[in-house]
Amino acid sequence: MTKNIIISAIAILTLNFGFAQTFQTQVGPSFKKESEKDIYHIVFPSAYGFMTLHHLDNVMMDNTKAMVLTKYDQTMQSIETKTFNLPKLGQRAADLQRVIELDDKLIFLSTSMDKKTGAHQVFAQVYNQKDNSVSAEKVLASIPIEGYSNSGYYQIAVSPNQSKIAIYANMPFEKKMQEKVQAWMYDIELNNLWEHSETLSFESERAYQEETFVSNEGQLYVSKVTDFYKKTRTTHLLKCNGKSFESSVLSADGFQPMDMSLINVTGKPMLVGFFWDGTKGIIKVNSEEGNDNDGAFLYDLSESKLIGIHKWSTSLNTSDLKSLEVVDVKVVGDDIFMIGEKRLEKSEFRKNGSTPTMDLDYFYTFGSSVIVNLDTKGTLKSFTPLMGSKLYKNTDKEKGSVAALYLENGLRIFSNNDYIRCDSFFTQNKATFNSPSVRPNGIGTTPYIIPATVSEVKKYNLVYYITNYGDQYWLNKMSW
Repeated sequence: MTKNIIISAIAILTLNFGFAQTFQTQVGPSFKKESEKDIYHIVFPSAYGFMTLHHLDNVMMDNTKAMVLTKYDQTMQSIETKTFNLPKLGQRAADLQRVIELDDKLIFLSTSMDKKTGAHQVFAQVYNQKDNSVSAEKVLASIPIEGYSNSGYYQIAVSPNQSKIAIYANMPFEKKMQEKVQAWMYDIELNNLWEHSETLSFESERAYQEETFVSNEGQLYVSKVTDFYKKTRTTHLLKCNGKSFESSVLSADGFQPMDMSLINVTGKPMLVGFFWDGTKGIIKVNSEEGNDNDGAFLYDLSESKLIGIHKWSTSLNTSDLKSLEVVDVKVVGDDIFMIGEKRLEKSEFRKNGSTPTMDLDYFYTFGSSVIVNLDTKGTLKSFTPLMGSKLYKNTDKEKGSVAALYLENGLRIFSNNDYIRCDSFFTQNKATFNSPSVRPNGIGTTPYIIPATVSEVKKYNLVYYITNYGDQYWLNKMSW
């Protein structure tokens, strides 16, 4: 057999069968949390190391809320730590709402209110990785309040390319009046692009069912549901460009949009998510089994047009695909991969023997889940079942849900079953995942992954993540 024939044969085999990739994990140092309520993330991943960010999970501590950043080198050894506090309004420390990660900066967005000051505010602080510094706080939004029980609401949205930050405020409730709102738009340097106040045609209420989105171009969108628990349920779409709010109806007969996300598809803003057909019953209050979902949709905001609506396929077991939330969306070429997951939360009074106490236990349901594959024109390519339902208690919720990365021309899903796992979808390039092994108390075992910590190094074959077993946590570096 000639050399050219051999090369051709290898090429054909590669096209037909792809190749098997091996993901190897190096286990780094272990640590224990300062508090069981600490939340950890990995930021600034690079070939030369990374940083961890940890903080308490917005517990009721009014005086101090600390953000802790620790730098690690490429061997996963700690180098230095930076600690700073979120701002205060009066004596009330702000609650962290969002952290935006850029190439060399972290933008911390937080909110606080103070009755004495008569204000409810949104703050921004910027951490600069190059000089390990934190900027002075900047007030991005402020609304007047008279008390804590009627303080209005803020929603914060970030555009898909992270170039725009939108803040949307429902002003405090006023009896027998129309709803008043205010919006602010900022660029990523925290320059104010516009702000706008308006009185809407809706009645003022004490609470609203809304989601806020912002496009790369700086257009604000608000999905607003009225008559949420009634047969007359309607989803309105509000749009604001800094000059006025325009309102249209997003829902239709057989189409009640539920949880969704804004994505950018070939330069166009689109909403992708899950819908309910509205025919089986009314959305329930605090439903323990979850509310119905009947399929997935794609809506082109630039054309104000529903370009894809697809009911679950008959081959899919949909009995537990309820109360789905959009966990992640990947746009890869002409493909859209959306991961949806059932998420429910409840609490119960903890018992001391048979006697109830005043302490609460929290229970979190993650799953069942599904991967929806659409093309960018809205055509359905597949529904793929992912994970079954799993219940977690209290701080164990950090093991719930999944993390998705598009690596080596395939969708890779990191999750826990009885232990860490990595599954491959939509690829011929199958992967072997060599899971990490740890030795708590000198006994070898396979740990659990903390999905929220999975962080990819762009343009390098590297992924960092944190694992857990018992009260110990490990830093990990995956390569291939």
